[in-house]
Amino acid sequence: MKRVAVKPNRGMGGKFVARKKGSAAKSLNITSLLDILTILLIFMIKNIAMDATQKTPPRNMQLPTTITKNKLIDSGQAVFVKIYTDKILYGTDNIEVGTLQDFMGKPEIRQTLLNYLRLEATQIKQGNKIPCLLIQADKMLECRYITEFIKFSANASFANIYFSAIHTDNKQEVLGL
Repeated sequence: MKRVAVKPNRGMGGKFVARKKGSAAKSLNITSLLDILTILLIFMIKNIAMDATQKTPPRNMQLPTTITKNKLIDSGQAVFVKIYTDKILYGTDNIEVGTLQDFMGKPEIRQTLLNYLRLEATQIKQGNKIPCLLIQADKMLECRYITEFIKFSANASFANIYFSAIHTDNKQEVLGL
């Protein structure tokens, strides 16, 4: 069965006239369309400045910053927490605090960790530095645990919280053992 497209012919009393499918596609010429797109592309490239030094941020705007782990260690203002799916480690000495289930369900574990964090933050503030928390989380960790830990950490007076993901399955490598 041959397919045909039907179009109304209003000039001949409203009757429908059959036409072959694809006849309009053969007559389509995209050369002019490509010319127009090329001109638009050149116009956009010419008028967009890509130099970041020309842009000045508004007054009192703080742009995001990055810092290396070594600089944080050397500055003495960082507290480290490593979160795995099976345990939470505190500090550069990797003190095991408990598991994620303990953190989420046992108030005494949360209070112990909060006391550690508050003590560290207080000591850092006494040195006229701003305390920051570095959370190293396993790549397989669910986002809800990170969100809960951020809310929890805000109670310990940490102004800056930095994140990094642990992308290796070898925990011994990350722990430095």
